[in-house]
Amino acid sequence: MLLCLAYPRLAEADAQLIDGFRREHDRKYVDVVGAHWTMIFPGSTDGIAQADLSNHIQGVAQCSNTLDFTCSYALVHNDHESDDYYIFLVPDEGFSGISLLHDRLYSGLMHPRLRLDIPYVPHIGIATSKDREALHELATQWNRESHEIRGAIDELTLSSFDGRQVTDLERFPLQT
Repeated sequence: MLLCLAYPRLAEADAQLIDGFRREHDRKYVDVVGAHWTMIFPGSTDGIAQADLSNHIQGVAQCSNTLDFTCSYALVHNDHESDDYYIFLVPDEGFSGISLLHDRLYSGLMHPRLRLDIPYVPHIGIATSKDREALHELATQWNRESHEIRGAIDELTLSSFDGRQVTDLERFPLQT
């Protein structure tokens, strides 16, 4: 399955904080893919040739600027397709810019695959569990500690997911 990710450019301390938290609380995905924003979801690209998707992402990247963001809030999210719950870092600053980038990626050849039944919430996943109360406690603790993660999205990555591992195929820089 093909997908598009945006790996956040973070200060070293913030990257270590997120990676350490994920190592402890996101065992399901921490070794599958690094901290990221999902911009085009796996499954929505079925039947699209890699070259066509690559050209589409490149075109969007060429007309999109680097985005700054700040995440100060951890949100518990219920997966509508499984019994998993997640903790998402959602942006206080940059929410609309990331959402608009997502919208541009779901234009053109991707437009028929845009899911309007599920709102897009820009996020970096940091924990996964079937125990929603435990995740609520973790999110509450994260929020009490007043973490402020600042970073930027400066490129898009075309990746593949084989069900076990994400492999990055191509990178497309955003405009500065």
